[in-house]
Amino acid sequence: MDTAELEVQSQLALFQYIEATQFTLLCYDYFLTLDWEISRYWRRGITIPTVLFFANRYGTLLGNVPVVMMNFWTAPESPSKGQVCAALDFYHETFIITIQVIIGVMLILRTYALYERNGRILGFMLVFSASIICIGVGSTIYTNHKAPATDQEPVLPLSIGCVSPVTQAESKGLIIAWSAMGLFDCMIFSLTLYKTLSRRRPKGLNLLSLLMRDGCIYFGVMVISNLCNILSFVFGTPYTRGLFNTTTNIISSLMISRLMLNIRDPALAKDVNSDSQDSSAVQWGVGVFSTQLESMPPRRTMAAEWV
Repeated sequence: MDTAELEVQSQLALFQYIEATQFTLLCYDYFLTLDWEISRYWRRGITIPTVLFFANRYGTLLGNVPVVMMNFWTAPESPSKGQVCAALDFYHETFIITIQVIIGVMLILRTYALYERNGRILGFMLVFSASIICIGVGSTIYTNHKAPATDQEPVLPLSIGCVSPVTQAESKGLIIAWSAMGLFDCMIFSLTLYKTLSRRRPKGLNLLSLLMRDGCIYFGVMVISNLCNILSFVFGTPYTRGLFNTTTNIISSLMISRLMLNIRDPALAKDVNSDSQDSSAVQWGVGVFSTQLESMPPRRTMAAEWV
């Protein structure tokens, strides 16, 4: 084995270590929060947020099974394996887009509820999101279509996994696509920040402070994750470009699940039902994304209709 092959093997080993770590994190977080899921979602009625929560949580958990196979499937190189790998690669790309769309819808509904179902805010978010999708898809298609014939990387016969090299042209399109996703996160964070800071917040635990705290954590984690992913395309080698694609997808899924679980924290229900809570906290109580307000008087806000 020459030096070039050894270098590629080391790149593939790094890729597989990171993949194994992120799949372990996904399973670990699932079992770590399973009790919360049972108490806060299994025993509640079926609502739009509930359906989205389960679609994201179990879609990510079960949908990554073929991805694990793609990265760790051991079989001799053959035409049939090449066909399977091509199908798995297409599935992986489609799967990432699907999970990101589900997460985007959850974030839009969360912000829409926070703004009391303001139609202008919803329209702005939908137009912005559509623009992001067009930029990401358009840039990927354009760069791949315009790629020079010389911009090709040799595909090595691998017995483990289906890792294929990423060309520089493909990198440019993916950099733009993931940067666009970062802009979407910035938009959601800015709207959440503005709404939270523009309202008088009561002391103690309340939904507004929770939304602000979780929104900041989500935004910060996703900025770091997206940045690492983009840098892998900029500075990586053919077999390490996109090293954090799956990582970013899994982390964003875990983060939005945590946001949804936190919003149904029973401590928030106690705070909303207390006599000392002022009207703004009651109005923006846990009914925004849960069914915890069922024990309260019939007075419900428009945002609470999204339960």
